[in-house]
Amino acid sequence: MFAIIGDIHGCYHTLKNLHEKIKEIYGDIDIYATGDLVDRGNFSLQAIDYIMDNDIRPVLGNHDRMFFTYFTDEHSSIGRMWQYNACEKTLSDYQHNPAKLMQHLDFIAGIPLFYDLGDHLLSHAGVGKHWLSVLADNGSLDVSTLERLAIENIDSETGLLWNRATILNVGKTQIVGHTPVPNFKFYKESMVYYIDTGAANGNKLTALVKTTSGEADVIFVKTDHRDVNLMTFR
Repeated sequence: MFAIIGDIHGCYHTLKNLHEKIKEIYGDIDIYATGDLVDRGNFSLQAIDYIMDNDIRPVLGNHDRMFFTYFTDEHSSIGRMWQYNACEKTLSDYQHNPAKLMQHLDFIAGIPLFYDLGDHLLSHAGVGKHWLSVLADNGSLDVSTLERLAIENIDSETGLLWNRATILNVGKTQIVGHTPVPNFKFYKESMVYYIDTGAANGNKLTALVKTTSGEADVIFVKTDHRDVNLMTFR
């Protein structure tokens, strides 16, 4: 049994509320997240602290990648992109907390691009339709090929951090964020759950729980008003 939380985007109070709700209902279970820990919301630094302190296991999101690259590779186009992707509050917080910056960069450096969870595959943006080569001859997922392609294409628009294309049916149920939806969606043909429900846009933060019986339970909390600017609600 495990839970997966959608894109957090600096919504620390909302994350705390949802995490406590999951623990209240399901107790001590493994909890993962779809990435995009930073930007847009008001408390990216605090959100990462909370994730680290509570052993929440995220996959890497494209905003996390831009944040990391901005500080570690000054010549990277991906790092420069961060300046145009709602980085202002995040950048300000870390400029005032350089010790936290180094600690959190180390943490992000160790975040995987995906988790293979048996019958489920967790990544930020999902395996898109272009990546047919990840399938073995029998149609099952070749995890070693996926790992190679994920690394080689980490900054590609078709990669696991950036994909917007239709999700490929890989014989496992994929759970992804990246593309915001008002309410979680499941597409049977592609076997994919979309669980980024726009917390940083003032909507809600959603978690998908796979129970011991194999059923899927969906838990959410409305965005805490402290986490977003008032203009977000307009």
